[in-house]
Amino acid sequence: MSDRIEAVEVAPSEPEGSARSCGGCTVCCEGWLTDQSMKLFPGSGCQHICAEGCGIYESRPEIPCRSFKCAWLTEPEEFPDAMRPDRSGVIPIKDRNWYGWKVIRAFPRGSEVPAEALEWLVEYAKPKQMPVIFYKYPRSGEGYRGVTEQALGPAAFAAEVKRRPSDADTFTSFDTTSRTFN
Repeated sequence: MSDRIEAVEVAPSEPEGSARSCGGCTVCCEGWLTDQSMKLFPGSGCQHICAEGCGIYESRPEIPCRSFKCAWLTEPEEFPDAMRPDRSGVIPIKDRNWYGWKVIRAFPRGSEVPAEALEWLVEYAKPKQMPVIFYKYPRSGEGYRGVTEQALGPAAFAAEVKRRPSDADTFTSFDTTSRTFN
């Protein structure tokens, strides 16, 4: 995996027929995801964010704004209210793959995913045999510099990581440190 975060679509939206809406949550607009078209990167939020939320909500672009939906928003039966990004400190994304593995990606609101949120995601993922890939944004002076990518997953995932290593991967199996996944 590379040391850059892939571009992911960002901005609040409501899936059709969903019982949930973003409400006051604007974490995806605060710059914790990366999107070149909106000039979003860690520590640099959207130019249109304001105290009321999105300043261009009615005319916001399809990509990235309207098309992005975090897992909390799209899966209310799976993700409790406490996992809303502005409450949990993490943006969970479930519609991504890593070399054929369905994974949960966890982008922090700040330097790193809070321990409680990461623990919840790991416990959620274990029975599904889904790896959890999570990110850290190291601080350098006043800003954030680079990104580190880590993951926890089943033993088969750890074996796959060994086959496809990169400098950015610091992935581990769920079955290490007596947290058995199998």
